[in-house]
Amino acid sequence: MRHFWIFVHLLGFTMWMGGGLAAMFIGLGAKREARESLGVIMRQLAIIYRVLVLPGTMATVVSGLVLTLTIYGNPGASLAVSHSLMTMQGFGLIAAVITLVMMVPNVSKLVRIDPVTQAAQFDAIRQKQSRLGMLSGILAMLALIAGALGRP
Repeated sequence: MRHFWIFVHLLGFTMWMGGGLAAMFIGLGAKREARESLGVIMRQLAIIYRVLVLPGTMATVVSGLVLTLTIYGNPGASLAVSHSLMTMQGFGLIAAVITLVMMVPNVSKLVRIDPVTQAAQFDAIRQKQSRLGMLSGILAMLALIAGALGRP
């Protein structure tokens, strides 16, 4: 059963980070587009967040919690817990909270705002989304590095 949860964890993380990278490159490309087309681009970003980022983040968090509980429930649990594992868990949970609580609702707001008639509000939320995405991505990458460099 442990292998199943590791698979779910890796699949979820891949969906989360892949969707985040896709959103980042779409956002960078959107800077060159006309303001009238930004509404369509934001709808496409919302699909990426709804289909890849949200389920990937949820799968990563749930499988990570299950794997953590299986580690702490086994005899000799104190030997299995390392600094790299705790670092991965900490950075991953913070990145997941930022993604689930701030970024997913923000992209839903962007879809409902007209980029032409409500330009100031649209640009402010889009800037916030960009900063949150950068922070969440950095934390997720640090979690990945900590998990990859940790002892098996």
